[in-house]
Amino acid sequence: MTRALRTAYWLVPIAFCLALYWLGLRIWFAQDDFAWLNLRNHVLGFRTFLWAMFAPLAQGTVRPFSERAFFMGFSYLFGLRALPYRIFVFLNQFLNVILIMLVTRKVTKSEVAGFLAPLFWLANIALISPMSWNSSYNEIQCTSFLLLSFYFFICYTETAERKFYWAQWATFVLGFGSLEINVVYPAIAALYAWLFARRYFKSTLPMFTLSAVFAIVDRLAGSQKANFYYDMDFHPGAMIATFWQYWNILLGIPAYGNYRSWRPDYVQAAVILLTAALLIFALWQTWKRRWLPLFFAGWFFIVLGPLLPLHNHVTDYYLTIPGIGMAMLAAYALSTAWKKSWPAAVIAGALALIYFIPSVNMVRAGMVSYFDRADRVRALIQSVAYAKHIHPGKMILLKDVDDDLFWACVYDSPFHIFGWNDVFLTPDSRSLVHEDPHLNPVDGYFLPAAATRRAVDDEAAVVYAVEGRKLRNITRPYRYLVDAEPPPPLAHSIDLGVSVFREQVGGGWYELETGFRWSGKHAIVYLPGPSAPGQKLYLHGFVTEAQMKLGPMHLDLTIDGHNAPTKVIAGPGLDYTFDYDLSQDLVGRPKMEVAFTVDRTIRPAGEDRDLGLAFGQFWIK
Repeated sequence: MTRALRTAYWLVPIAFCLALYWLGLRIWFAQDDFAWLNLRNHVLGFRTFLWAMFAPLAQGTVRPFSERAFFMGFSYLFGLRALPYRIFVFLNQFLNVILIMLVTRKVTKSEVAGFLAPLFWLANIALISPMSWNSSYNEIQCTSFLLLSFYFFICYTETAERKFYWAQWATFVLGFGSLEINVVYPAIAALYAWLFARRYFKSTLPMFTLSAVFAIVDRLAGSQKANFYYDMDFHPGAMIATFWQYWNILLGIPAYGNYRSWRPDYVQAAVILLTAALLIFALWQTWKRRWLPLFFAGWFFIVLGPLLPLHNHVTDYYLTIPGIGMAMLAAYALSTAWKKSWPAAVIAGALALIYFIPSVNMVRAGMVSYFDRADRVRALIQSVAYAKHIHPGKMILLKDVDDDLFWACVYDSPFHIFGWNDVFLTPDSRSLVHEDPHLNPVDGYFLPAAATRRAVDDEAAVVYAVEGRKLRNITRPYRYLVDAEPPPPLAHSIDLGVSVFREQVGGGWYELETGFRWSGKHAIVYLPGPSAPGQKLYLHGFVTEAQMKLGPMHLDLTIDGHNAPTKVIAGPGLDYTFDYDLSQDLVGRPKMEVAFTVDRTIRPAGEDRDLGLAFGQFWIK
């Protein structure tokens, strides 16, 4: 092979990656990105830095490298300029391409298979999200750690040099800071050793111990709150059904068939054909006592296995790492057919095209979709920023935010990154947004009608309509519209940190501060009764470290004069959320008094106020 061909050999897969995903370099932030971008605002010192890096967040996960360090580091250096984030992700993906080539060449002893494996992998629709959404970068980073670990292990089995063994341990341990699925690596190494280098099998066993310890600690540290999307079902029927969903995603044909409105029997025939081809090849090779297909299939099942119980959370990008096993199997099958005969090569090539053509087309369509989504988000946030600039101190109310824009942008509170707690959606926009019953309620994003009327009448707010990728100031006509309506009822959800709710704030409160309000020992708010039986009263507030050093605090609350159970504020966190049952005789009542008393107050140095609790929100749901 000449130098030019050798260079092309390594660069073509990278060029293929760029050709498929180049739009990902231009994609902005969306969804969970904003929660991670806001994390840096919580870092006020070394203690809070440790919390930001290692506290269980997002379903109890701890991913200091792929999420915390990635977002906090890049936001510190580049703010909301997305291009540096995207370049870093692409460079990491180029490393993965090289690693897949190295690993495949080593295990198959085939340069053709090494060249084809990353092409099969890159064409998979599972990679759309990791290549276009920063919050799923963890899949790409964890791929690097896992592939590096395995590459070092192969080198160890080939040379018996201990430096490779310990290098594998280093990357394996670091992988736990990237993604929890790293726990499966020992099983991959053990399977390879058992099939091809059995004398090294025992050297893989200590890693199982570390994985087990990590799994236990991660489980204990994680969120214990029930979550619909992370509910696990270990029944064989449910797991088989989940596996079949993932298998269809992996092949890409059902997605393409739906996109092109194919007949279902055509889609099913193509899926069966590709499945049968891979299965027959694997069984034939195994019958010939050639174990590579067994290993590649094992890779797929080992990595995918822990995800199968998550029957309510079948997610495309979860196939990023499992898909490597199938990509290597397909590459090995095509290289074997290439060496066997030209008819076999033609058949294998035709089968490969049945996979490549739909998948590549879906990748391109998916990248355009992700770009359009993020571009709408960028336009909205930048427009709000400009509105804030030309209307300093004013609340911003957004009208006509549709369902897609809400979930791509507003739900994850991007405006908090800038310290803006007074950007809301108008109450008449509520009908455009469909609530997910398994996620947090969305009513708090919409300013209630009573508060909206107060805000526009006091000229404390500016109202903008979302029109495409622009905002149009409609404050004056919106004021006429609001004033023409009958007086609205009290709001079911109030934020004590926003001035327009002052008519529902009773006695016992101090002046409004930035985003919150302190109470004294006793304070009152007014809310309407529940709109339906079974609804509850919720409150969310804060305490200080100084308060908690004095021991637990007790909160006594009355609802329209009736005593509710005493709540204890004991930490370890500095915020709390309590809920209270509401009696049925309160249903439909236009106004009820919610009063609370805290058992002690504090007076910090330099203060002339006796401070009770900081709030926070009250709401009925």
